[in-house]
Amino acid sequence: MLLLHFLLLVLNTIHPTFQATYSCDSTAPCGCSTNSATVSRIVGGENASDSTWGWAVSLSIDDQWLCGGSLISSSWIITAAHCIYGNENSSIFISAATNQLYGAQQWRFSSSAIIHPEYNNDIMVNDIALIKVSSPFNLTDSHISLLCLPPVTTSDYPPSGSTVVAIGWGKLSEEGDVSDILQQVSLKRIPYESSSCVSIVSNKTVQICAGVAGGAKDTCNGDSGGPLMYFTASKQWVIVGITSYGYECASPYYAGVYTRVTYFRNWILSMTGNAALSANVLTSITAATVTSYHNINITNSISMMRTHFYDVFL
Repeated sequence: MLLLHFLLLVLNTIHPTFQATYSCDSTAPCGCSTNSATVSRIVGGENASDSTWGWAVSLSIDDQWLCGGSLISSSWIITAAHCIYGNENSSIFISAATNQLYGAQQWRFSSSAIIHPEYNNDIMVNDIALIKVSSPFNLTDSHISLLCLPPVTTSDYPPSGSTVVAIGWGKLSEEGDVSDILQQVSLKRIPYESSSCVSIVSNKTVQICAGVAGGAKDTCNGDSGGPLMYFTASKQWVIVGITSYGYECASPYYAGVYTRVTYFRNWILSMTGNAALSANVLTSITAATVTSYHNINITNSISMMRTHFYDVFL
C-alpha cells in the first residue's frame, strides 16, 4: 500500500510536464483564438478543445472531403496545392468555426483558387495554394479567428528544435476513417541534416521537417493542407508549415514534410493583394514560453502508419 501511494505521488509530480497551455494575446488581430490551447507533450495526439484553433477549416467538393486549411484573412485560405490539384475551377466548400468535420458554424464556397505556378505534383515541391471565398467570413463570431503569417522570409524560422503544433482531421488508425473531431499534436522542428529529414525531403529550400525522436507523433492521412504552427513571444500563433507528405506515419526513421511558409510569404501577399498583411501583425518573432503545465490522460490519436512514400493524404 505504501508503495502504491509512493507511485501515485511520483506520477502526480511528473504529469504536469506532459501538457502545455499556451495563453495567447486576445487583443492581437491574428494568431489567437477565444480559448487558450492546451497541447499534450506525450506520445500521439488528442482532440482539440472548442475555439482553440479558430482558423482551422475543412475543404470538400460535392460532399467529398479533401483536406484542411487555415484562414489568413476573412476572405483567404491557405492550404496545400495537392489538395485541390485538378480541381482549381471546381466549387470548393469551406467549413469553418467548428472542431467538427461536418458541423459548419460558418461556411462558404470558393470564388477562385490559386495553385503555386511552380508546384510539382510528382515530387510535391512548392506544395501551396490559396483559396478566395465567395464572401468574407464573419470574424465577430467567437468561434472563428485568423492565423498569422510568419513575419520573416528567412529559411531557419523557426529554429531547429523549436516546438511546433500541427492540427487536422486525419485518420485515427491506419485502416480507419478520418476523425470527426479536430486533432492536435505537439512536434519538434527537425533540422534538414537529420537522417529522418534529409532522406525524405525533395527540396530543403521550400520544405521543412517536423516530428519527434523515435517517431510516435506525426501528421498523416487526412491532415494535408493543415497548418504547422509556432507560438511566438508576442503570444500569437504563426503558420510556419503546411502539411504536405511523409512516409509511414510516426515512423522512427522519417519525419513529416511540410511546405516552408516563410519562403512563400511574399508570394502569398502578392496573390492576396496584401489582404493577409493587414490582418497579420506580429510584435515579436522570438519564441514564447508556455504559461503552465497540467495533468493529462495519455492519449494516442494522430500517430498512424502511412502506406506510400509520397502519400498525399487523401
